[in-house]
Amino acid sequence: MHTGMDKVYLPVSNLESACSAPNMIDFLIIAVMLGIFASLGSGLYFLVRDRGNTERTVISLTIRVALAIALLILLGVGFISRYS
Repeated sequence: MHTGMDKVYLPVSNLESACSAPNMIDFLIIAVMLGIFASLGSGLYFLVRDRGNTERTVISLTIRVALAIALLILLGVGFISRYS
């Protein structure tokens, strides 16, 4: 007896397909986070080493703020592209 229901195909949701393979945006987010930590560490080093006589601390922390803004943008783009 043949019922016509031998094979059932279920659609794969976008969330499962997006989580199954690493995306380029994931690597970018990790790279920017590592850059933030490196910039924060260099700012601390310059603060202790130079004792406020040079502007290297300010430049390092400015880079950190720029990377933090880039991280927020990347997180927004990743969230929108993954769940839309």
